[in-house]
Amino acid sequence: QVHEVLGKYAQDQGYQRLFLLAPNYQAGKDSLAGFKHSYKGEVVNEIYTPLGQLDFSAELAQIAAEQPDAVFTFMPGGMGVTLVKQYRQAGLDNIPFLSAFTVDETTLPAQQDAAVGFYGGANWAPDMDNEQSKAFVAAYEEKYGSVPGTYAMQAYDAAQLIDSAVKAAGKLDDKDALRSALEAADFQSLRGDFKLGNNHYPIQDFYLVKVAKRDDGKYQTEIAEKIFDDYQDNYAAECKMP
Repeated sequence: QVHEVLGKYAQDQGYQRLFLLAPNYQAGKDSLAGFKHSYKGEVVNEIYTPLGQLDFSAELAQIAAEQPDAVFTFMPGGMGVTLVKQYRQAGLDNIPFLSAFTVDETTLPAQQDAAVGFYGGANWAPDMDNEQSKAFVAAYEEKYGSVPGTYAMQAYDAAQLIDSAVKAAGKLDDKDALRSALEAADFQSLRGDFKLGNNHYPIQDFYLVKVAKRDDGKYQTEIAEKIFDDYQDNYAAECKMP
């Protein structure tokens, strides 16, 4: 779904020619498939790089030659850190950089200025405008000295979901009551709107996020635009729970 965010944004922006780049393993293939689910324009090139590749000079040369309307990539971890730096160094930052799990709070401390202005997709960002999220971000930064990402938010939400279910069920040996309480998802998510669908997969909002440098020198993603509202996954009808 996160990859679909960028596909929908590219489609809405009227980008007609896209260059796609991902590592050659299942997650990379799924990423580009998700992007293309929402994007219906021309894919001028679709490249799968070796997993762990850290030299993207050949791919960047191809991007420079193709001059696409935008680039979409899924390049997590150290691969993403290197790609972002090399993309900026190659002078390609005039071509919009759209990504998933490539510029986020786990990679920004290493990417820093090279990632500013680049886009990602997410179900939450540290600047989410609700009181419970603001309190969480402040407490997290005070304790850990870093900016929380979606992984931290989702872990906190998961703990709240479990806590709400245990309180509602009353005792853990009543499995049916506990299961029903989990399905009810009666807690205040840091991301705002949240409920579980028929296949127990979250129904939630998704956003285009943009990398920014804060006044205190730290880097974070910030919400630029809501792309999907109360979005349920495309396969829910095919995956009913017993």
